[in-house]
Amino acid sequence: MDYKAIKEKDLEELSIDELSYIHLTKYSSFDIKTGYLKSTLPILIQEIRHARHQAYSKNLIPLISAFAIFDQLGSCYKRNDISAYPDTNASGIKKSLYYFCGFGANCNDTKALFALRNSLLHDASLISKAKHANQPNYIFRYNQKQSEYIKHAPVTWDGDFESLDHSSMTTFVNTEKVIDLAESTIDTVLKLLTNGNIEVILPDKEIELFYRYLFHCPYPQA
Repeated sequence: MDYKAIKEKDLEELSIDELSYIHLTKYSSFDIKTGYLKSTLPILIQEIRHARHQAYSKNLIPLISAFAIFDQLGSCYKRNDISAYPDTNASGIKKSLYYFCGFGANCNDTKALFALRNSLLHDASLISKAKHANQPNYIFRYNQKQSEYIKHAPVTWDGDFESLDHSSMTTFVNTEKVIDLAESTIDTVLKLLTNGNIEVILPDKEIELFYRYLFHCPYPQA
């Protein structure tokens, strides 16, 4: 596909692959014939890079934005060269980690990262208590020195605060590695798209991709 031809097209002429290309590029904006399009992904990246080394914004904003990237990519796209994720109703985060990051389908690392995201968005407590008996409970802490994304607690916490032992039941997360992974995942999906290995899974395809994740700014009329 000649992506340079995008600049000569009106918005209504853009194909789903062309819209996906604009969505996944890291340009601050992308010129088309009648204006320019701006994707939410480079906006998220800009905010991550601005906030991650600032004393008063580095603990929550970059990580929440990273999970937004995973969720967005996994909600929009799937690979057509590997087996489909077994649960079609799973979150975009779980699908993204499976399709684009090499994680097992709903593996322990995926469960922990999804629980961490929920704990941040719900009350920023870094604690995730299971709603169902077959789900794990977590108490999270950050550790940027560990080599792995997740270092699972050696002892499973049952969710009872009376029995909580921080020394053995804490799950540690290298948030810097998770944030870096989110940004590199955009590049991974873009490469897969250019190789023909990406399928858009949004129900309404072009129109939904545009209205959810792209901003259109028409050029002023002469």
